[in-house]
Amino acid sequence: MRLTLLIIFGFLFIAGSGFYVLMRTIRDDVERQYSQAAEEPLVDVAIILASLVEQDLSEARIDPGKFRAAFTSAYGRKFRARIYQLEKTELNTHVYVTDRTGEVLFDSDGGRREGEDFSDQNDVYLTLRGEYGVRATRIDPEDSRSSVFHVAAPIRWDGEIIGVLTVMRPEAAMAPFADETREQILRTSLIAGALVALLGAVWTYWLVSPVGQLTDRARRVKRGERTRVPELGCAELRSLSRALEEMRRELEGRHYVENYVQALTHEMKSPLAAIRGAAELLEDPEMAPDRRERFLGNILAETERSEDLVRRLLQLATIESQSELERREPCDFGALVADEIEKLASLSANQRLEVATEDVEPERYEIQGDPLMLAIAVRNLLTNAFDFAPVGSEVRVTIRETPERKVELRVEDEGPGLPDYAGERVFERFYSLKHSVTGRKGSGLGLCFVRETALLHGGEVSLENRGGDQSGALARLALPLQGASTSSSSPS
Repeated sequence: MRLTLLIIFGFLFIAGSGFYVLMRTIRDDVERQYSQAAEEPLVDVAIILASLVEQDLSEARIDPGKFRAAFTSAYGRKFRARIYQLEKTELNTHVYVTDRTGEVLFDSDGGRREGEDFSDQNDVYLTLRGEYGVRATRIDPEDSRSSVFHVAAPIRWDGEIIGVLTVMRPEAAMAPFADETREQILRTSLIAGALVALLGAVWTYWLVSPVGQLTDRARRVKRGERTRVPELGCAELRSLSRALEEMRRELEGRHYVENYVQALTHEMKSPLAAIRGAAELLEDPEMAPDRRERFLGNILAETERSEDLVRRLLQLATIESQSELERREPCDFGALVADEIEKLASLSANQRLEVATEDVEPERYEIQGDPLMLAIAVRNLLTNAFDFAPVGSEVRVTIRETPERKVELRVEDEGPGLPDYAGERVFERFYSLKHSVTGRKGSGLGLCFVRETALLHGGEVSLENRGGDQSGALARLALPLQGASTSSSSPS
């Protein structure tokens, strides 16, 4: 399972468990809290009613006559009281009075307890001894809500307790309030729980998501893509990002040097062998002048080839070590292409090539990039076309703007074109095709340089055969115009 999901689920489980225990405790405690809240006013009522009874005492003898008439009148009244969601239409509170022996003298609940001995009930027993008398008795032992609360107050004569007045109230009378409170707590708990879960998930994802991005960058580095590991997330993750970036640079540097040393060694074997062979043959003092001149020409050609190889390797190494452009400035692409065509005029003239241009105009196509790098890339595309173009043929150079807000350079030649097997490999390092006339290969680094330049500038390059009945190859280099969004394949 992904780390993000593990952290989110772990957080939700821990927070949810604690939240559930807390809310359940509060819900279970609601009824007790309501009971405690209801007991306090019952104490007041009991004391007030006991005082009223004391007003009708005669010689320490309790006469509930007037009391009975008052309660009969009260219970006979019709009323309607709206208490929040509860509509109250009848009295739920009853009273009974006992004498000093605990015998019930008056019961407001239809007199059904009158004559019974309540001396062993806590409310009466404790009150007759001068203590606080209270009890809760279940009518149905299996139903917790069948409890009836009894709160007693003493009836005194000359400071002596001669009886007890007890106020009774069933717990069921408070049930609607308790139920409503429980429902409110449940609703609030669910909303709060969902909010905590959502915020926790968002917070966790925000904290952990940089790990996924770092993993993605590591995979891209593994695939050989040039990419920089960005600093993301909190301080610890930023430290990890910096460490990974340093490790990437170190590993890439070692791997890069190793590859280039191997490649350079391999590519230099052929020209060095040719130079050595020619030099050994030149030691023959009897060699004919024309052969000596031919071997000297071979030495010069192979030397020039070696120098070109080293120069191109250095150029390619410079851009392949970059994960993003180190230099970016406004560049007139039309003027740049025109300037490179002018610099290569002697080369095209030597091969009697006609360079036809279309829309290669200064101050028309403004881009952002490294002018030197772009100039080398354009030069490589042009020289590649010149190398394969037949003597006396035409090389067409066109610049146009695409619907995607890119400037596209098109270089077309009339050479043999690309074999089917070479279509996907022409941009690989050291891959080159033999010239149809000379039979020699190039360094195989020019088009690779063009591809790396295009990627660093957020562009793209392609090389394919011209369509229809036209022979030759078509090279395209597309780069974002200034102000257009770039979508480089090696983002920073």
